[in-house]
Amino acid sequence: MRDFVKIFAVILATCGLTMPGLPAAAAIPDAPLGAWRTTNDCFLAAFILSEGGRTLAAYMSGEKDDKAAWAWDGATLSIFSPTFDKDSFMGRLAGEHLEVDYVWHDLDKDELHKQACAFERFSPFGL
Repeated sequence: MRDFVKIFAVILATCGLTMPGLPAAAAIPDAPLGAWRTTNDCFLAAFILSEGGRTLAAYMSGEKDDKAAWAWDGATLSIFSPTFDKDSFMGRLAGEHLEVDYVWHDLDKDELHKQACAFERFSPFGL
């Protein structure tokens, strides 16, 4: 898992993804901006929430989604993907962790799978 996250970080760096102003979340108070990775083998392995509602996500299958968006209502984090439009991500902050109800669509079998996922903050550029 740690190797996958390192590979994800290299991909982000190679693609030139920057996260300007991460510490300044003034536009959305208490928004959980930054990089998050799964701690319990969730199919959504890692994602980065940047200002402006953009999300870059990486999946255990090796797929990535650079067209996803996020929303924060002060209590619940939602991630929406036009690429994986049947997926559902609803997370709640619990200290420095996210507890997430996640539904992902297995494209090969055309099945939906539910997972209780946990995520922690990490620094993708601190290899």
